Amino acid sequence: MKLRLFFIFSLLLVIGCTARPRNVIVMIPDGTGFASLHAARDLKGEPLAIDGKVYGSVQTRSANNSITDSAAAGTALACGVRTNNGMVGVTPSGQPIENMMEWAQARGMATGVVTTDKIVGATPSAFSAHALARGDAEVLFEQQIASDLDVLMGGGSALLTPERKERIEAAGFTLVQTREELKAASGERLFGLFAPAEMTPMISRKAIDKTREPTLVEMSQKAIALLAKDEDGFVLMIEGALVDKGNHANDLPYATEDLIAFDDAVKYVLDWAEAEGNTLVVIVPDHETGGLTLLDEPFEGARAKALREAVERGLPAKQFFVHYSSTWHTAVDVFLAGNDPSVRFVKNKELPQATLGKEPRHLEPLFGTMHKDEDGWPCLRLKDGTLLRAHEDAIYFPSNNAWYQKANP
Repeated sequence: MKLRLFFIFSLLLVIGCTARPRNVIVMIPDGTGFASLHAARDLKGEPLAIDGKVYGSVQTRSANNSITDSAAAGTALACGVRTNNGMVGVTPSGQPIENMMEWAQARGMATGVVTTDKIVGATPSAFSAHALARGDAEVLFEQQIASDLDVLMGGGSALLTPERKERIEAAGFTLVQTREELKAASGERLFGLFAPAEMTPMISRKAIDKTREPTLVEMSQKAIALLAKDEDGFVLMIEGALVDKGNHANDLPYATEDLIAFDDAVKYVLDWAEAEGNTLVVIVPDHETGGLTLLDEPFEGARAKALREAVERGLPAKQFFVHYSSTWHTAVDVFLAGNDPSVRFVKNKELPQATLGKEPRHLEPLFGTMHKDEDGWPCLRLKDGTLLRAHEDAIYFPSNNAWYQKANP
């Protein structure tokens, strides 16, 4: 009897350890290190939602450099493979590799990408497309339009031509471009483009009327409300991109205000996940930016006082009692946080395996004869006569005329 009970207990333990959450939400505060958290706490004057949720650290690098850029970092987090700086959703040799969203879609899950960057920025692109260079905005945007994602939200409306607007709507997306349109949207798929490039930093919204742009928490609320309708669960990536841009500029008020806005989204997501249950939340930066170091203060609270004056009154503050050692990324480890400390990974490329059990899968090359249809759209005719349209039916890299099978053809 004891042996039988031991066997049953062991079996239940194994089942419990291998069970996957119904929903997975990955939150990425781009360019954020531990010092940035401290500065945000100073400015806010109270604990952050992230506080108490940090339980580990993650090593960052790319395949060809100890300091990763956002394209390679995003690829590691989304695809489970380290690639060269500047490459998106591909291996160092240029072969596309399945990302977390494509993996989830094949299993019937809903998927979404939300960012305050351009929708074709490095991090959102790594979770939604494939390109040899992060600057291939046209290729990335066309792939996103033709993707199986249910939600895409961020900036980047400068890429929106009348023809692309037609394709977005023909794909079943509701296209929204303002906060009010976002609130009113009720379709099954949502494509939000709220600014010509990246969205407006929070510090600028205090001085300029930018109420037409939603906040990150508002975009996150809408994305979750739509994706949660799927009975098979969902995978969602939420990026607070402008912390990175503030740290690149060595502008602490800029970076810190946007980190607090990201933390507002973290609070909402954690509260929703607790109420919903069976939802994994993982919070991890792609890298640290600026080499931010906090220095001695002449008196307790001097940094917080100077930051608040700069942010709340718009006054220039010459000294925040910090030092930036770089305007670029650094190779330091970043924090790992979330609602389940048992979900651990040491290298950034281990995120897909730790959260979804996803192993890297290379997408196979396709060979045939290049054509263009009556609209001048690139097509590939296979040996069996099948005609594939670029981006819609196959992955196409114009720079080297390479074609690859889509993850979910």
